[in-house]
Amino acid sequence: MSKTKAHISPLFHRGGEFIKVELPNTNAAKNLIRSVTGRKWSQTHQCWYVPKTAAIYEELKEKFEIIIGDNSSLERVPLVVKKEQTKVVSAPILSDTQPHFVEIKHQNGAVQKRVTGDKIILLPEKETRFKVFIPFDKKGWIAAVKEIPGRAWNMEESYWSVPYVKMSFRLLKKNVGMQNLSIGFKINADIPEEIKIEAKTNKTAKITAYELLNTIQKDAIIALKEKLILERLSIKTIKAYSHHLVGLFLYYKDLKPEEISKKQFEQYVLHNIRFKKISESTQSQMINAVKAYWERVLKRGKEWIEIQHPKKPKKMPNVLSVEEVAALISAPKNLKHKLALILIYSAGLRKSELLNLKVKDINVSRRSIHVKGGKGKRDRYVLLAETAIPFLKEYKKQYRPVNWLFEGQYGGQYSGTSLQNIFQNALQISQVNPYATIHTLRHSYATHCVENGHNLKSVQEALGHNSLKTTEVYLHISSKALAKLKSPLDNLEIK
Repeated sequence: MSKTKAHISPLFHRGGEFIKVELPNTNAAKNLIRSVTGRKWSQTHQCWYVPKTAAIYEELKEKFEIIIGDNSSLERVPLVVKKEQTKVVSAPILSDTQPHFVEIKHQNGAVQKRVTGDKIILLPEKETRFKVFIPFDKKGWIAAVKEIPGRAWNMEESYWSVPYVKMSFRLLKKNVGMQNLSIGFKINADIPEEIKIEAKTNKTAKITAYELLNTIQKDAIIALKEKLILERLSIKTIKAYSHHLVGLFLYYKDLKPEEISKKQFEQYVLHNIRFKKISESTQSQMINAVKAYWERVLKRGKEWIEIQHPKKPKKMPNVLSVEEVAALISAPKNLKHKLALILIYSAGLRKSELLNLKVKDINVSRRSIHVKGGKGKRDRYVLLAETAIPFLKEYKKQYRPVNWLFEGQYGGQYSGTSLQNIFQNALQISQVNPYATIHTLRHSYATHCVENGHNLKSVQEALGHNSLKTTEVYLHISSKALAKLKSPLDNLEIK
């Protein structure tokens, strides 16, 4: 049986000299090159390459029918492959150190390469990382690797790229067991303990307002936080109340917190309205924060706590048309980004509700999404749209989420900032209403449900509203409701 032909030539890549290997685009050729020691794929040069050593050159000749460049380089190429004194290092486990693959063809025609076998295979990748090949049917092992900080999935070659640090090996040993590892390299004793993910630092960072408080004022803030934590208020609410209380204490920095009178607090609110142009909602939150401190910490009576709230403005929510929603959701090319927008609109989810979704909260067979701990700490079930299911299934195959449905780059829960960036990019690409926000998708869902004739009570339950009055606003912004009203201008003949 004739060998597969391999065209080789010199390659200078990333500051080093290698052997470039060009092969036929067949599965047999790919499997052969993957069995060669130290082989790598270059996205830049679109070719395979191997270290330039005599031992690897001989290995190539054993496995392939070697064709050395063109005539001009025929004599030159073997000369650049210098003989080296190679040190044979015994790996901790000397069993099969090359992964085996099967190719699975999906209904859409896409072919996915998957690892098979009974062991996890570790191979070198580069100086600071190594490759982890996990059999696709070992779900527990996949979950174990996802616990390693800094791991990244290489979809093209079906392996996990893992930091070459002691913590990575410790976690693999703990969660998988050494008996299930096949290691194709020597682990140096002097590798770093763990990956260092350096936080972004601001060299001109300013002192926070809290740090300007005196000890008595700080104790008052801490006392309020403890009370609110015991009441299980949200972190967002606790931060907001603390922020407003810090501002008040700094305004009356020469007074003890308990010495600030109701009249002085009103003067502080007036100052913020006049000079900081705070909104009605900020004013109300400011009042709630001080009331919480007076009531829960200072234990004051009603005459102290009772302060008039501003009249709440009646604002109509911003809504996109059906065509605008379609353009917005179609904008992202990344499957993860697209699915996030699909689920928000398809079920009227809040941003926090999407980020808090776990894999087990989705029941495809029942076509339901279990939303836990929504606004007001209320759980509810919402419909999983039929159209969303194919995107969801493909997403699970590609990204393999374990706990959170949407995971961050280094594991853990996806961030609100990342979700906000997804929406803003989609907004810019689609060129729809520039005033739209992520919450606009929820408003659009509710309005479109009303326009499609759904019962208002059903819409209320789907949105998780405590009161039907909150849901009634969508009746007033429905395009069908507006269409019933004819403008008197249409009765005039204007010349």
